[in-house]
Amino acid sequence: MNCTLIRRPWALSWATCLLMLSVSAPCAVSQAGRELTGTLQGSVIGALTNIPLPFAVVSIPQLAIERFTDAGGRFTLAALQAGRYEIVIRRIGYTPFRDSVRIVAGAVARLDATLTQIPAQLVRTTVVAMTSCPRPGAPDRARDPIVADLVSLLRENADRYRLLVQQYPFSYRQVRAMGQLGDAFLTLQSVDTTLSRGIARVTYRPGRIVSLSSDSRRGKEYSMSLPTILDLADDQFVRNHCFAYGGASDREGETWLRLDVRAADKIRSPDVHGSFYLDSATSELRRMDLTMSRPDRLPKALQGVSGVDVVTSFVNLASGLSVIDKVCGLNFPRRVGISAIRTIPAELQQLLAYQFVEPPTGVRASGGVAPPAEWRVGAVLPRSVAWCAS
Repeated sequence: MNCTLIRRPWALSWATCLLMLSVSAPCAVSQAGRELTGTLQGSVIGALTNIPLPFAVVSIPQLAIERFTDAGGRFTLAALQAGRYEIVIRRIGYTPFRDSVRIVAGAVARLDATLTQIPAQLVRTTVVAMTSCPRPGAPDRARDPIVADLVSLLRENADRYRLLVQQYPFSYRQVRAMGQLGDAFLTLQSVDTTLSRGIARVTYRPGRIVSLSSDSRRGKEYSMSLPTILDLADDQFVRNHCFAYGGASDREGETWLRLDVRAADKIRSPDVHGSFYLDSATSELRRMDLTMSRPDRLPKALQGVSGVDVVTSFVNLASGLSVIDKVCGLNFPRRVGISAIRTIPAELQQLLAYQFVEPPTGVRASGGVAPPAEWRVGAVLPRSVAWCAS
């Protein structure tokens, strides 16, 4: 998520991060070329249930090929050069499947895979509170297998989102409301809609989420780039954070498992701590809460900021496929003396509509909801509307 920290310490603007990559037109394959290649077809089902698994990821690492299964758990990989390849099939919440397949020119090879679901035993894991992070990095599976599984599932969610936006570009319309949050009410100061057709991904760098930039019209200003769901699969992010199990809770008719994340102690400038919530039944990411670490190390011009919190929730387009649904952000001003500012700048964002260039099989090409009727300039709403403040 990108946002802008203006010189006024209480003014903060967010923009939801989405990634939309261009798709190259497929190259024509000559008749001679087709004679030298073969095809791999197959299906993916779950063990015990024998139910097809839609949107499992079928990959051939040697060829850097990745594809989703369709809504019926089927897949086809065409125009493969003859040879033997390792096939890896992944689905969130299931143990990865690996096998070797020989592709013969002019022939169709078959691979039907059965994936075993990861046991939902995480609820019984001991909760560990983190107050420091002296030894960051991926959890040692031998010593802490449950947390290692949760981190693996989190990264799988991130990698699935990457594959979705890479293979199936879409535009994304959202409504955005900015206002001041008081003890009992939220007063809206601006409401607008934005359409994202694709933005550049900002690479995560430890302790570098705040940077200074110059604009000919607006002068110097500070920008903040909070990690997005895409960054969670980045080795840099994992190497610079510690992870712990934060417990289980019942949310929206589901049991959510919380994975707590803390920035490494060695990072002396602002970064992020956070919590990530995964559905225990499907292992899908439902919500991520991020808070700025080390606000005391902000640049001098931003010493009026005491903290930044951003909460992002996700909505399913289909089983196993999610996109960003809502974003709620708070920018806490530092309170000094009896004249301290008693309101908190808040920003709310909500998905209105999406439109795929070409949707995955089994997913609607477009969809959306009506904007919240109460989001109007000047509206005074209950504090609970800013759901990340509760």
